[in-house]
Amino acid sequence: MRRTTPDDHRFLTVGISHATAPLDLLEQLYESPRPLDDLAQRVAAAEGLSSALILSTCNRLEVYAEADPDTDPVAELGTLIAEHTGVAAQDLTPYQYVRRADDALRHLFQVASGLDSVVLGEDQILGQVKEALERARRVGSASKTLHQAVQAALRAGKRARNETGLNEAGRSLATAGLAFFERLVGSLDGKTALVIGAGSFGGVVLAALRRSGLSTVHMANRTPEKAHRLAETAGGHGFPLEEVPRLLAEVDVVVSCTAATEPLLTAREVAASMAVRGGRELYLLDLSLPRNIEPEAGLVPGATLVDLQRIAEEGGDDELSVASVESAHRIVDAEIENLKAARRAARATPVLAALRASAAEAADAEIGRLGKRLDAIDGDTLQEVTRTVRRIVDKVLHQPTVRARELAGRPDGEVYVDVLHALFAPHPQHAPAPTPAPAQEVMA
Repeated sequence: MRRTTPDDHRFLTVGISHATAPLDLLEQLYESPRPLDDLAQRVAAAEGLSSALILSTCNRLEVYAEADPDTDPVAELGTLIAEHTGVAAQDLTPYQYVRRADDALRHLFQVASGLDSVVLGEDQILGQVKEALERARRVGSASKTLHQAVQAALRAGKRARNETGLNEAGRSLATAGLAFFERLVGSLDGKTALVIGAGSFGGVVLAALRRSGLSTVHMANRTPEKAHRLAETAGGHGFPLEEVPRLLAEVDVVVSCTAATEPLLTAREVAASMAVRGGRELYLLDLSLPRNIEPEAGLVPGATLVDLQRIAEEGGDDELSVASVESAHRIVDAEIENLKAARRAARATPVLAALRASAAEAADAEIGRLGKRLDAIDGDTLQEVTRTVRRIVDKVLHQPTVRARELAGRPDGEVYVDVLHALFAPHPQHAPAPTPAPAQEVMA
């Protein structure tokens, strides 16, 4: 059986953003005098890579590319980024993240939708992604599949802005979450807080906490220097993420607001902190999606956990902000699935084209033989017979063709493409060229 290679398995992202790097480093990356056109061309021409799109903003530098499944060009990409920015590769590596296959595709859609921005739903990023695509097209570094992926991400971004209140969610989510939190646990006056995440959203949370009357606000981040600069304004200190479990024993309130895709705070760590808190309650507020705090942490005696789902279910007027974020994520999920279905369906095109060509050739051959056998048939009659036969062929093949494309678009569509090929076995001159077996997906 022939097998096709899913394009998504080739997708790769290497980047540095506000979620991982300090502000001064991001400024260095953004202010590089070297043309982005050159970087796009060099990436697309690198060994193991076939296309490239460069997204450069004041808060991120990301390279989206298609990689040969048999190679791992991450180190080469890191070198190219370093050469482009003038920052040593060893200084970039600690802040660099890598996304592969589905993770890379989803990251692109979330970026375009404003779900990975420093302020949720900000409008500027959509135009910046469009600009990156135009640059890639201009310099010839965007393949057809990369172009399709970015166009689909842009559609998701437009829908997220037009169909949800995401534009307002980033500005109001912190205030809404804390208001619900205070209704649940009472006044925060005099308490000490820890904010996990020192991006712009963390700054919004910090400001909201200060208005709530907390005496001290500490901050934890991958880059403690950035956390410290913000925390100083609220009488607190900055810490690396590794210090969070220890700090749980000292603070009263923890607010998490990062772009991390895995929990940063576990139920076990919360339980360990409660054992040394001397009976003092611990209040946890998770404003991240995906969640940064394990839901089971709310079951630990003495710990109260509020997350976006709870705010949506019980928050009353605050539900709008949470619903907007969740709706935007659903739009991203739907648009990603639409893209994948279209790509799966496209795999049937060569087989169906070969089948139609084979059927047309057989019909023409029979019409030719008919013309030779019936010497008395005139040209007009033969033409009408020819048109009729071709219409019959088209009508007979129309419904199976439509259905075949629908079935090929399903998650298991590859099976239907293989069966179609095996059943009809088009003539070798019409048959599509075989493609390699699918590469095993490597998760970031």
